[in-house]
Amino acid sequence: MMWTLGKQMRRSAVSLVLAGCLSVSGIAGAFGETAPAGVEIKQFSLLDTASDVVGAADFTPEGNKDGHFRLQLSLAKKTVIKSVVLRSTDDYGKDNYQGVWRTNRVTTGWLLGIVQDKTVVTANGTTHTSETINPGFRKDVNEPVGEFEGELVFDLYASNNGTIKETQAYVLEIETPQGTVTSKPIKYNKPMVTGGTSSTPAPTPTPTPTPAPTPEPAPTPTPAPTPTPAPVEGPAIHVFFKGQELHFDGAQPILKDGSTLVPFRKLFETLGFTVKWVDTGSVQQALGIKDGLTIELTLNSTTAKVNGSSVTLDVPAQNIGGSTLFPLRFVAENSGYQVSYAREGNTATIQIEEGDGTSNPEPTPTPTPTPTPTPTPAPNPEPVPTPVPEPSKEEVEPYVVKGFIRNAEGQPISGVTVFADNTMLYDSNILTVTDENGHYRIELPQIATSWRMGADLTKQYNGKKYTFHLSSDVDQPFISSSGGVRDFTWTKFDGQVYIYPSFNNFTDDLPEFNMSDLELTLTPVGPLLDGSTGKTLVKHAGPIMGGAGVDGIPIGRYKVTARWVPEGHAPRPVKIRVSYVGKYGDSAEFEFAEPRSASTSNYLGELEVQLP
Repeated sequence: MMWTLGKQMRRSAVSLVLAGCLSVSGIAGAFGETAPAGVEIKQFSLLDTASDVVGAADFTPEGNKDGHFRLQLSLAKKTVIKSVVLRSTDDYGKDNYQGVWRTNRVTTGWLLGIVQDKTVVTANGTTHTSETINPGFRKDVNEPVGEFEGELVFDLYASNNGTIKETQAYVLEIETPQGTVTSKPIKYNKPMVTGGTSSTPAPTPTPTPTPAPTPEPAPTPTPAPTPTPAPVEGPAIHVFFKGQELHFDGAQPILKDGSTLVPFRKLFETLGFTVKWVDTGSVQQALGIKDGLTIELTLNSTTAKVNGSSVTLDVPAQNIGGSTLFPLRFVAENSGYQVSYAREGNTATIQIEEGDGTSNPEPTPTPTPTPTPTPTPAPNPEPVPTPVPEPSKEEVEPYVVKGFIRNAEGQPISGVTVFADNTMLYDSNILTVTDENGHYRIELPQIATSWRMGADLTKQYNGKKYTFHLSSDVDQPFISSSGGVRDFTWTKFDGQVYIYPSFNNFTDDLPEFNMSDLELTLTPVGPLLDGSTGKTLVKHAGPIMGGAGVDGIPIGRYKVTARWVPEGHAPRPVKIRVSYVGKYGDSAEFEFAEPRSASTSNYLGELEVQLP
C-alpha cells in the first residue's frame, strides 16, 4: 500500500493520518472486473528473492532484494495490455494492503518491472533475448504497457518492501480494453505455480505439476515441493551469496569431476547479469552481460570466453537431466567474487562473497583465470550482509547436539540461550547457554524423535534491550540417535521506520504527494547495536509491514533528514521530528523501540514529516 493523496483529500486527511486511522480501502482498489475473452494466465509463480534489479519507481537497483515472479500469458489475438498490477492479499485473494506494485499510476504502489523473454529466429538459428518492457512508471495513465500476441513469458520484478515472504499471498491483475483477468492467489511456497481465473479468486489450489517453459535448450524437470536429493556421486550442496542461501528450482548443484556445477540462469541473474541463450542448432551458448563484462560458455566445450579472451575449463558447461549446468567457481571468480568451499559429512557449503581475499579450494581446484576487477560500488551503498562463517569442524555424536554462535565477523557470542525443540511433543524444549567461546552442548534423551534448533540473543544498547531469534545456519531437523552439529550466525538486526505525513499550507500548484517521492537520509550517531560503525543510508519511503516508511535499517541511533523529490519538480526540503515529540526541524535523531501495536513485530522508529 502506498499513500497518494489528491489535492481535495490532503488537508482533511492530516489528522486521520497522524492518528493512524486513515482508511485506504478506496485508494488501492482493483481497476477492473470484466474478464476479456482470449486472455489466459497459464502460469503465475514466485521464483525467488535473490536479485535486486528494480527500485520503487524505476528499473535500477536500490538495495532491497526483489520478488522475482514468472508469468506465462496466452493471448489468442493481438491484445493491448493497459496495466499490470501485483497485489499482496490473504489466502483467498482479498487485498490486505501490505504491498502493491504496478506498471503505471492506475493505483498506488511501487514499480512492477517487466522483462519479456523473446525468441528470435534468423538464418543462423534461434536466439533468446530479454527485453525490458517497463523500465519505469508510465507517466500517462492511458499509455498502455504494449500490444502483444501469442504464447508469452514474462519475468516480473517487485522490490521487496518487507511483504515478500512465506506467509504472504499474491494476486496479479492484467487490464485490457476488453476487461481484466486476475490470477488465483499464490504463496511463497514450492512449487509456486497457479493458473488464471476470470471469476472470484478461490483459495490457493494444489499446484499444477506442469512446469513453465524456459528459454534453456531443454525443458526444466517438474519442480518438486522439496529440493532434489543430492546425487550419489557427491554431497548435498548449499550455495550462499553474501550470506543469503540460493534456492534452485528443479535441478540442484552437483559435484562433478571436482567442480561444482549449478543451473546457469539462477547464478548469472544472482550475480547481476543479463542472461541470453543462443542456439544456432549446432552450438548452444549461455551469455552473461553486465557493466562491460561478458562471460560466454559453450555447451560441452572446455573453452569459455571472458570479454572475448579464451579460458580453459576443467569441466565444461553441460546438459544434465534436461537442465544446463556450468562451473560455479569460474563464473563467480571472473565476476570479481571470492568463492570458499567447506564440507562436513555429506553436506557441502559454498560461500560467494566480495573478492578481497583468497578462497578455500574445492576438492579438485579449477584453474582460475585473472578475475575482472570488482565494479566500483554506487554512492551511499546499502549495508551488505557479511557471508556466514564456515561451519565448525566438530564431530557428530549420537544423542548430542552442539555448535557455536558467532557474529558476522566470526567472533564468538556468549550468553545466548539455545534450545533444542522436540518436533514430536509440542512445546518440549531443552535449553542451554553458550559459554565464553560461543560454544554450546546439549545431551538429548535417548528416545526415537527428531529435533530442530533455535536460539534467542539479547543485546543491550543505550539502556534498552533488543532480542533476536536466530535460526541455525543449516536449518534442518535431525534424529536423536544420529545427533547433530548446528552453528548459528548473527547477521541481521534490522528495524523499520514508520513515517506519518503532515501538510502545512499545501498549495494547488504542487503535485500530488506520493510516499515513494519522500527521500530520507539516515546518518548513524555512534556505533550500531552490534558495535560496528555503520554507513549513511539514503532511502525512498514506500509500503512496509503494517504501514508506510522504510525498512532494512540496522538498529542504532540515527540523525535523519528528509526531502520531497516529486518527478518533474525541484527537490524540496521537508521538516521532520520524532512522532509526537518536540517541534519540527531540519533534522531529528531517533532510536528504535518495541512496537506499540500488532501492526509489525519488528523494532520500530516513528517519524512525522511536514510538507510545504
